[in-house]
Amino acid sequence: MSGSELANRLYDWLAVSDPCRESDVIFVLAGRECRKHFAVRLFQEGWAPTLLLSVGRFEIRRFSQLEPPTGLDLTAIASTTEPARRHYFVEIRSGTAAVRRVALSRFGTLTEIAAFSEWLRENTWVRSVTVVSSGFHLKRVRLCCRRLVPDGTKLSFLAVPEESRHLRAHWWRNPQSRKLILSEVLKIAIYKLLCLSAMTKVRSTVGLLQGRLTADCVSTEGS
Repeated sequence: MSGSELANRLYDWLAVSDPCRESDVIFVLAGRECRKHFAVRLFQEGWAPTLLLSVGRFEIRRFSQLEPPTGLDLTAIASTTEPARRHYFVEIRSGTAAVRRVALSRFGTLTEIAAFSEWLRENTWVRSVTVVSSGFHLKRVRLCCRRLVPDGTKLSFLAVPEESRHLRAHWWRNPQSRKLILSEVLKIAIYKLLCLSAMTKVRSTVGLLQGRLTADCVSTEGS
């Protein structure tokens, strides 16, 4: 087997993506900007009536470039919060947007999924979710969702197609891409060894925090 075939197999092991199907909510994880653009496109095409965006502190200034269906000045909302605490869930549906601050730990994906799981427990009408992230990130996201998302929630996982095709074909040739993919393998190992036994504690901590953040919630209605 050639080196390129091994590289493709490793990427495919990380990036198992499901077929696109209708759901109650599209949830997109924070990080690479292409994730948000792809999720917004799915939402505008009608794959789900609700879009939930996880927005990290370094994404806030670019948020307006997404052109979501409702006007929302996330930069102004974030300006009242110290930079280290600027992570938000932005919920968009039917011309209405709601913003909630969430807290993450050093294990960002883990606590991001824990916060999303608490959101699901508050929104009991949700029965199905499309989870969007980069292809290389999906295996770790699935790992967290299996442990944290409420039982009975039907999950689909979608990779950003253009990004995934490019990385699969070229990642081992580029030093930055090699670091990205190989570090993801290491993170999965760390999550399995160190994080899974602590997931219940993470979920409880996030749940308490979510309960204290009512004052940080902001709602806007579009025209």
